[in-house]
Amino acid sequence: MLLLLATSVVGSTPLQWRLPHPVRATGIYVYADPVSQLRLNVPQGWGVRAETLNGIRQLRVVPPKADQRERAAIDVVIRVRPLLAGESLERMASYYKVARGDREAADVLRYLSKDSRLAVEYREGRYVSSRLWIVRRNLALFQRLDQHRLLEASCAANASEYKTYRRNLETICYSVAYGK
Repeated sequence: MLLLLATSVVGSTPLQWRLPHPVRATGIYVYADPVSQLRLNVPQGWGVRAETLNGIRQLRVVPPKADQRERAAIDVVIRVRPLLAGESLERMASYYKVARGDREAADVLRYLSKDSRLAVEYREGRYVSSRLWIVRRNLALFQRLDQHRLLEASCAANASEYKTYRRNLETICYSVAYGK
């Protein structure tokens, strides 16, 4: 039955949103949150925790080992939030096209107006404890659900470890879907 669920979720996405790497039925399970109505593919061993931040329910996907969370600083957060006044996917795309502060211009920017989806990959630097400069790779997916809500999936890891976890992060972020 897991094979059918994983195939139907991945198979139902438009061709442009298929993962760059084939998803195997083994090692992937579908997580469906009954409260937020979010569905996503999760690699085997990874966990999903639901939490509320500022009144918005969000899902945090956690890698299986603590050292992956610490050394790679993997951070995956998925939520449905209110659409801000004047906010649109077109404006978000133009925002990410240009470097701002410690964030570089987007490496990858995919906008599908038909599906109201925007995928962005970019690098961002920041100082951490003891004044150490860390560069992080980010993969963000935005999907407009209706006039008032936006689905937002953010997957990030330290740039030095990103290549190792890229497939897992893409599996999670690109598979996010809303609804039953």
